[in-house]
Amino acid sequence: MKLIVLELDFQWPEEVSLEELRAWIIVQLREYGDPLRWAITAIKSSHTDVLVRQLRVEAVVISR
Repeated sequence: MKLIVLELDFQWPEEVSLEELRAWIIVQLREYGDPLRWAITAIKSSHTDVLVRQLRVEAVVISR
């Protein structure tokens, strides 16, 4: 086992509500390992024809 520190950018889909966001982020992080700690450190939005929301997530995951 080892700890991996990640800094990732995710595009927050429109169909994922604020209430569902925590679970959605955890699913995304599980692709890299078991999430130990994580935080949203930035959110960027653009209001063009389509709403685009970009999240910056810093995380520590346990990799096996």
